[in-house]
Amino acid sequence: MFTLLQLAKKTGLTVPTDLLGCVVDNVQTDSREVSSTSLFFALPGVVHNGWDYLHSVAKGGCKVAIVPDYLCSSLQASLADSPLILIPSADVVRSLSQCLNDFVCQYPDNIIAVTGTNGKSSISYYIAQLTRFLHFKSGIVGTFGVGSLDDLKEAKQTTPDQLMLHLTFDDFFKQGLQYVAFEASSHSLDQRRVDGIPFKCAVFSNLSRDHLDYHGSMEAYAEAKRKLLQYPNLERVVLNLDDDYCDFMSKEVVAPIYTYSIKNSSADFFASNLEYGANGTSFVLNTPNGAQTVFLPLLGRFNVENALASIAALWDEVPNVSLLLDAVESLQGAPGRMQKINVNGKPLVVVDYAHTPDALSSAISALKVHSNGRVFCVFGCGGDRDKGKRPLMTAAALKEADGVWLTSDNPRTENPNDILSDALNGVDLQVLKSRLWKHVDRHQAIIDAIHYSRPGDVVLIAGKGHETYQDVMGVKHFFDDVLEAQKALEHYAN
Repeated sequence: MFTLLQLAKKTGLTVPTDLLGCVVDNVQTDSREVSSTSLFFALPGVVHNGWDYLHSVAKGGCKVAIVPDYLCSSLQASLADSPLILIPSADVVRSLSQCLNDFVCQYPDNIIAVTGTNGKSSISYYIAQLTRFLHFKSGIVGTFGVGSLDDLKEAKQTTPDQLMLHLTFDDFFKQGLQYVAFEASSHSLDQRRVDGIPFKCAVFSNLSRDHLDYHGSMEAYAEAKRKLLQYPNLERVVLNLDDDYCDFMSKEVVAPIYTYSIKNSSADFFASNLEYGANGTSFVLNTPNGAQTVFLPLLGRFNVENALASIAALWDEVPNVSLLLDAVESLQGAPGRMQKINVNGKPLVVVDYAHTPDALSSAISALKVHSNGRVFCVFGCGGDRDKGKRPLMTAAALKEADGVWLTSDNPRTENPNDILSDALNGVDLQVLKSRLWKHVDRHQAIIDAIHYSRPGDVVLIAGKGHETYQDVMGVKHFFDDVLEAQKALEHYAN
């Protein structure tokens, strides 16, 4: 609870004298949630703006709203005889952040934000696991859910809206969470949904083609990601030295930087002597404190990279780095991220979220070094998303896998056959007959791929990972790649 006088002093907003004594007991950005004691912030939106709903705000009994200064006069005039008073702000997003920071929310001490095209979900998940192993209360906000690892709630989107995000961290503080790993998507950074969150550390994993339907170009996509690394008051930035965008991301970074690598020995955290086995990867980890042999019970070179990023993000914060490195050997794979379904005498099936050309290529390559058999891939492309990456994904799969099944993913409002046609653009007919099969029914494609394989082979089912649905024409139908694979393996006969 606070007064508008207190708000004016903290934010510099110009509040009419007769309103200075008004008491606010809740902050809202949704016109449907206001009351007579609310303070409404009219935020810019992607499709609609908060100021489009001021009449509803007034109807809900709200007396005061913060709006963009350049619109304030015209908006106030449009309200005619309404008692709603508008206060101008040069930056409504920033004003909301200041209000929440000063009067509404408290935050956990260690909020670590992770961004990148691939790996951010796994890195966040590993950070939360590692801190839990070290007996800290930890949680995540991202693809896998929101909350502590022991009590995750479903996430409707990778990053909630600005107000909900702040309130979520306030709830984490009240729960006593000490570490929170947070997935910062490019959309949320571009739309400033994370504005005002007191990040202590920011991690950049990598950048490859994705979300160009939203950003328009790789340059704009990279710029959106880089915003995280330039956030004020960061105490540490962690960068992947092996990524082509590392130099770009490091520009104008003020916080001290840790780098990690599996290629460049000059990195602060460098993994060398990688040895791949059926149950994971062992390597020598070179750190600022010296070298140590580590076993990571996860598949894939990129999981070594993800583990390095997690270690670097926590290096300054944990009291005992030896225990931190020991904890790496207890890491569990994130749901739907190189998730193994292993039945003796049958092909190994791996479910992974890989849904970009680079991620698909990396996932197949990773399985090849862990296996002596053939590697097959089942994948599809999402509807209503970047069409340009569809043939690139097919090319990546064909380049790395011994055989490919092209199928449906989440077609959304597109015709699945049209998506498959886009993905087959440029594929030679002979390849289509000998190494690539298509089946729009994902259920049948999974069965076909598994039954085609022999014991010792690996089947990668890519694209959906942890998701338990297929989105068809706006309706989400239950579909779980893991369950589909398990059922197919039950009926497998060599």
